[in-house]
Amino acid sequence: MTKHEKEKLEPASKGEAKADPDPSEKRSGETASAENKPVDISRAEYEELLRKAGEFRNLQDQLLRSAADFDNARKRLAKEREDFLKYVLEDLMLDLLPILDNFELALAHLPSDDEKAKPLREGFLLIQKQMLNVLTGRGLRRLEALGKAFDPHLHEAVGHIVVRDASEGIVVEEVLAGYQLNGKLIRPAKVKISAKTEQCLEEKTEELT
Repeated sequence: MTKHEKEKLEPASKGEAKADPDPSEKRSGETASAENKPVDISRAEYEELLRKAGEFRNLQDQLLRSAADFDNARKRLAKEREDFLKYVLEDLMLDLLPILDNFELALAHLPSDDEKAKPLREGFLLIQKQMLNVLTGRGLRRLEALGKAFDPHLHEAVGHIVVRDASEGIVVEEVLAGYQLNGKLIRPAKVKISAKTEQCLEEKTEELT
C-alpha cells in the first residue's frame, strides 16, 4: 500500500470514531431544560391561577360531600327495605297465630294413649310441624315462658297461682303462647305467675285490676 493510500484511509477511520450524539437524547435534554426553566407571569395571571385553584378545591369538597350523602342515602334505603321485608308479613302472621293455637287445643284434647285417636293425632302433629317450619323460616319464634321470671316486656299476667315451694313471680302456667317476628314482639304470652301466700295473691290480683 502506498503512502498516499494510507493518508486517504486515516481521515475516514477518524471520522467513523466521532459519531454524532443520539437525536432523542438531545431532545430529552432540551425538554428537561425547558421544564426547569422558570416562567414569568404577571400579577393578574398569578391571582387568576390562585382563584382557579380555590374553585377547584371547592368543587372537590362538594364532590366528596355529595358522595358521602349518596352513600348515606343508599345505606338508609337499604335498611328501610330490609325492615319492610322483615315486618311485611306481620299482619299475615297475626292472622295465622289463632290457627296455631287451635292446633294446640286440638292436640291437648287427643290423648296420646288412645289407639283410635292415634292416626288423627299424628295427622295434626304433621300439619302443625309443616306449618311451623314455614313460619319459622319467615322469622317467627315462639317465646319460652314456662319456668321463666315474669317479664312485662314479653308476658301479660292474667292470674296468679299459690306455689309455696317456688320463687315468687315465676311463670307457672302459659294460657296463650307469645310470639316474636324477626326479634319484634307481635304477641305477648298470657301467663299465670307464682305467688307464695293467699295474701300475696290478693295483692297481686289487686295490682292486675
